[in-house]
Amino acid sequence: MLRLVGLKGRVAPEMAAHSLGVDRDRLDVVFLELVERGLCTHSGSGLRLTPDGHRRLSTLLAEERMNSDQAVAGRLYREFCGFNGELKQIITDWQLRDHASPNDHTDTAYDQAVLDRLRDLHETVKPLLDRLGDLAPRLRRYAPRFGEARARLAEGDHTFIASISKDSFHTLWFELHEDLLSITGGSRECEVAAGRAL
Repeated sequence: MLRLVGLKGRVAPEMAAHSLGVDRDRLDVVFLELVERGLCTHSGSGLRLTPDGHRRLSTLLAEERMNSDQAVAGRLYREFCGFNGELKQIITDWQLRDHASPNDHTDTAYDQAVLDRLRDLHETVKPLLDRLGDLAPRLRRYAPRFGEARARLAEGDHTFIASISKDSFHTLWFELHEDLLSITGGSRECEVAAGRAL
């Protein structure tokens, strides 16, 4: 739970329950416990990490990294990086036309071509998502979360491409990138220098 709050910055109970695949009532108890322990604080409609929460999360992530098979982590991370540029380009193409003009979404053929590329990328990435649990059990939730984003897109809800307030492809990709970085011991600064930041 702390990792989800750390990734999202602030998370509402409904979003946390959905992302974690747990019952909302159960999560309310966890939220209360995190606040009582001083690890989180209420912020608007959600929870944010406190300084103690950040420290505790850092400790948990360091323990996870030490207990993870770094050979598996490295393979999964390199495989992920092979798809990173394509996902970034798809998101850019959804938001911009010709890399300069905002996409007003009036050209349905253009939009459909971008959606088809995202669908194809999801199919290609599914085997990677299915293997995440081999690295850390908590990462198993990425496969169904991406699957739901794909299903919502198929239903016509295009906010699941790049909305930060939902488990959109862009949001999930960012979170997965951060999780893989954490487990492999990488840093955001190195990612920016390598041109892999999202």
